[in-house]
Amino acid sequence: MQIFKYSLVGVLGAFIFSGCTGSIVQIDDTEAFSYIKKYEAEYQQIKSNSQNTEMPVKWIQATNKKEPCKLFIGYNPNDDRTLKDGYKIFWDGECKNGYAYGLGREFEKGFLTNLEAIALYSGGEKKPEYFIQKDNLSNITMEGDITNGNYVKTIIKDDGINFDIWYQYGHFQENIVDIGSFINSNPFSDQITYIKAYPNFAYVIGDLSNDEFSQYKYNYNMVDGKRKQLNGFVFSVSKNNIRFASQQNYGQFVRHVDIPQSYLNHIGNVFNEVKNAGQVAIDAQKKALMVKQQYKDIICKDSVKVDFMDNNEYKAICNEDKKLAELKKKMDTKLAQIEQQKQAKRQQQNEQRLIQAREAEANAAMRKAKAAEDTNFNQSIQNFNNNLQMQQLNNNLMMNNLMPKRYDVYVH
Repeated sequence: MQIFKYSLVGVLGAFIFSGCTGSIVQIDDTEAFSYIKKYEAEYQQIKSNSQNTEMPVKWIQATNKKEPCKLFIGYNPNDDRTLKDGYKIFWDGECKNGYAYGLGREFEKGFLTNLEAIALYSGGEKKPEYFIQKDNLSNITMEGDITNGNYVKTIIKDDGINFDIWYQYGHFQENIVDIGSFINSNPFSDQITYIKAYPNFAYVIGDLSNDEFSQYKYNYNMVDGKRKQLNGFVFSVSKNNIRFASQQNYGQFVRHVDIPQSYLNHIGNVFNEVKNAGQVAIDAQKKALMVKQQYKDIICKDSVKVDFMDNNEYKAICNEDKKLAELKKKMDTKLAQIEQQKQAKRQQQNEQRLIQAREAEANAAMRKAKAAEDTNFNQSIQNFNNNLQMQQLNNNLMMNNLMPKRYDVYVH
């Protein structure tokens, strides 16, 4: 069975753009790509220093087969599960020339090991095609072209208290120098994260366009692989298409910047590359599910029984629909709870907007009343002045009438 390990940077979520307000500095192409050039140079050095990048493998005899029948085992040399006490591997398919052959399922049992996989062996010491792998202890399932790292991974957490599901799909690292391009999503979250992960750094793009409570539409981040911190030029795009960009130094804000179009185009290409990898994985999953159904048609018959493990456990794959129905019920319950929380938040926002509208209306009415009061006061002053002027005119006329007439006589 093939076990893949990938960089922890793959499980990082998108970071929200933050930083202090201040002046914006225009940067050129050379400066904008400086972090990327540095990380890519480090990556090339990692590749050149990595002599053997292939996963170590073993061919181990199937425990339940009397005739020679070896199975492919990929393992971690630092934690070889095949060397632990009680390790066994079973194969329910055919054997040919000493090796597993055709379509079948592998079962690995041992200390902290409970794995199964649907595989197609072509005969001889040649790596098989893996379509389905399941870790029953971790509740992790992989479906797709697992051999080449293109698959959909489903992670379920259900401990009786907490329930959650994550989906990761795309291309996953097959070795220490491979580059992963995959998508993280969660049915209970409105955010989707697109990741292109190198051994030493990662592009992390958060899509929040479906999150009605977020002011952002996209967050682009560059993450250092060792420190798991933002490092480089990052930016966010708001719902009203305003772009905010900054320079980050291992998680510390440095300055606001205006990045060139060439940098935006580069990030757009990375975004599309990850989306394409996700689609390749989904297409591979469709094929894997068809192979799985073909396998189930063979073993899900009453006449088929095994003696190397509990038959009910062996045939649990035949009753998956019941488990899927139970899973859907739990998902619907949690989604209903989330919708209630969203509705409460919407109501809170509506009430806040109503309060703000009322305050704005009251302020407008106060301004209008103040303006009217000022107008009335000014009019009163004007009327008072006019009255004073009229009274003064009347007084002048009255005084003029009361004064004696004076006639000047001219003698010629």
